[in-house]
Amino acid sequence: PNVYDFTFLAPCPISGLVIYGKNDELVQVDSILNLKKRLSMQKNINVKFDSIPNANHFYKGKEKELANSIDAYIKDKITIV
Repeated sequence: PNVYDFTFLAPCPISGLVIYGKNDELVQVDSILNLKKRLSMQKNINVKFDSIPNANHFYKGKEKELANSIDAYIKDKITIV
């Protein structure tokens, strides 16, 4: 979000998940929060933002936490019939 304006997400047709590392050396947290603010103003969608403490831009050493975040999001969205 600090390099691209992400206008292609507005209007965002579906809900989703954005995961970011708290120690990202390429994208400042302010940029992430600005994107979160813009997306939260859209109706009928919910984009969840999840941060991973001590993770850098590539989640080095935090791969398990990244996988757990994705897994939790998917499990939350699955409807068992």
